[in-house]
Amino acid sequence: MRRFPIVMAVLAGIVTEIAVPARGASQPARVAVVRVDTWDTAPDGPLDLSRDWQLNPHAPSTTFRYPPAIILDGPHRALRIRTDHESVSIWRMVRADLRRTPRLVWDWKVLGLPAGGDVRQPGRNDQAARVTVLFEGLKSIVYVWDTQAPVGTEVRPDEFALVDRVLVVVRSGAARLGQWQHEERDVRADYRRIFGDEPPPVKLVSLESHSDDVQSESDTLFGGIRFER
Repeated sequence: MRRFPIVMAVLAGIVTEIAVPARGASQPARVAVVRVDTWDTAPDGPLDLSRDWQLNPHAPSTTFRYPPAIILDGPHRALRIRTDHESVSIWRMVRADLRRTPRLVWDWKVLGLPAGGDVRQPGRNDQAARVTVLFEGLKSIVYVWDTQAPVGTEVRPDEFALVDRVLVVVRSGAARLGQWQHEERDVRADYRRIFGDEPPPVKLVSLESHSDDVQSESDTLFGGIRFER
C-alpha cells in the first residue's frame, strides 16, 4: 500500500437535519445525519472524480484497470473499487461534528481479498477495504477489512508522520466474503481512546482498496455511509 499524503482544503459537507418524534416525548427531537455517500445521485458506470469525490492527488497513477464505478447489487446501489496490483484511494470533503453525530454507520461487501495482506506487516499492509476518517489537526482513524489480522487489531504506523493515523481492524478474513456487512463505530469514543482527547471536526472521508504491496488483487463494494447521533 503506497502512503498517500493528504492535502487539506477548506470545504464542507452537507448536514441534513431530520425531525423524528422522540419516544415518550410530545415534542419532536432533531437528529443530525451527515451523509457521506452520493451513490443515489450518481449515474451508473465510472464515478465522476471531478465533483463530490476526488482521486487522491498524490496517487501514483490516475488511470486504473478497473476505475471506481457505481453499480447495482441487488437492492444495494454501491461504489465498486477493484484493484489489480495497485492502490485506489478516493475522498470526499465532509464536515461533521462528532459531538452531534458521533457514530459512523456504513455497509460494505468484500468480493476479493489481497492474498497475504496483513495490517501488522509494513511490507504487506494491503486491505480490500478501508474507510478513513480524517480530522482537523491531521489525525485519522482508518477502519479496515484485513486479510489476516484479527478483529480488534490496532496499528499506528508512525505517529510522527504528516498524518498521525491508526488502522483499526473491524472485519477480517474470508468468512463473510461476498456478503453485505453492516458496521457501526462510535468514532468519538474511538478518537478519545486512541488519541486521548476530544476529536476536532471531521474534514474528509476516504474509501480505499489496496493490493500493490502483496502484488495481488482486491474487490469491494461500498454501500451507504453516514454519520449519526
